[in-house]
Amino acid sequence: MTQKYTGRENPWRGVSAHRDGESENFSTLFLPTAESEREGEVSRQRVLDTIAQLGLQTHVGELERDGYTVLRPTEVGSPDFITQLRDTVLKLSEKRTGIRVNIETGETHRSLSSPFGQVQFESCLLEEDPIFERMLMHERTLALVTYLLGESCVLNHFSSMIKGPGHEHLPLHTDQNQSGGPPPFPPYAQIANATWILTDYTVENGCLCFVPGSHKSCRAPTREEAMDLSRFVPLEAPAGSVVIWHGNTWHGALRRTKPGVRVSLLAYFTRWYITPIEELHSRVTQEMLERNPPRFAILTGARKPVSHESDTVHSLAARTSLFA
Repeated sequence: MTQKYTGRENPWRGVSAHRDGESENFSTLFLPTAESEREGEVSRQRVLDTIAQLGLQTHVGELERDGYTVLRPTEVGSPDFITQLRDTVLKLSEKRTGIRVNIETGETHRSLSSPFGQVQFESCLLEEDPIFERMLMHERTLALVTYLLGESCVLNHFSSMIKGPGHEHLPLHTDQNQSGGPPPFPPYAQIANATWILTDYTVENGCLCFVPGSHKSCRAPTREEAMDLSRFVPLEAPAGSVVIWHGNTWHGALRRTKPGVRVSLLAYFTRWYITPIEELHSRVTQEMLERNPPRFAILTGARKPVSHESDTVHSLAARTSLFA
């Protein structure tokens, strides 16, 4: 009969491989290297140091508590930059559809239909104008996304939304089960959304809504929960704000009841091992790489510091550290 051991009866109880030479008795195939473990800790400290340097500790606290946070216009940039972003989105909308957006009445965008609700959704924008590259590399936004997803995270897609008056609410949902895996979700973020608010978000304008703390439930809302308006907590914020959230967080949007349009830009990020919707690396030019910091190449997939085949220290660290 084969002897069965419990933890109490384990004959190796108290024996450690930490002493010099004893680790040679273990196969190295599944062991993280000492260097990659150190690199993971260096990455964690670098991310936290950046948060501290930029004064983002309160935002990190909100991400942990509520699952989302808002950078106010004074933390984001000049009003002129926001105006340029909005005007660029409106011009691209007209270029792609042949219809000029009626920003006063919103009649050109009344009750549209898309997979993302009653909005005009346009993707593959990054290479359309250099201003979007500046937006992608925005220091404070990227620091909070990196806190959620690590230094090796990638841009999944870069899109705009223009919303006119309509009758439909966008149901509560999570980004995790749209791009990640089914529940139960991991408690740490695999997806992060950074939405740039280019026109005022108010209840009448059809703003985003959240369920604070819902990221901790690690599941998507049920059909009944998704349509329960009593759960919707409106996020009202002025143009020039950026809202960043954890991929597990329940969110939706109210219908727009006022004339006009709601304009936003969506930078959607994932951890390195999730396949992006957009093949950005094939469209990134050398000029784009040269006018941006090295991180731009990682975000767009033009350089892959992490892969299952790579044995570089950072690649190995990213497989075991949430911050690398």
